[in-house]
Amino acid sequence: MELVKKTFVGFLCGLLVYALMVELMGVFFSGDIISYSLGLLIGVVAAILLFTHMAWTLDKALDYPEAGATKYVRTQTFLRLLAMVIVMLPGLVIEKIQFISLVLGLLGLKIGALIAPFFLRRLYPDDFVTDEETLSRVLEDDEDKEDDDN
Repeated sequence: MELVKKTFVGFLCGLLVYALMVELMGVFFSGDIISYSLGLLIGVVAAILLFTHMAWTLDKALDYPEAGATKYVRTQTFLRLLAMVIVMLPGLVIEKIQFISLVLGLLGLKIGALIAPFFLRRLYPDDFVTDEETLSRVLEDDEDKEDDDN
């Protein structure tokens, strides 16, 4: 669970850097800064909640047998997609929420995940695996631990 928390911190760092850059661009190019910022805020908060749900889903799926885990993960993925659509609806209906910035905030889910390794390498250099040799050693250590447990 400690690794999940560290990954979450790296994701949050990446998402916040992305959101800050998008907000700064919006301040210069948007005609209505309030609606732009509100849309971005809603999208970023939704992205954080979706990432939290994804981590929770993957953690819970590990408790299921393979077939049950696959079905569970697919169902939860569909629910996340549905949640994204529901979050976008106010941007289409309410004029004070800019739809484009809301979508940009939701895209932070993807961008934050792409930027996260940059922060993880710097925040947790001992825990973040970056090369194949180290990864193979970690996998061998895990296999040795499993053999010792049996």
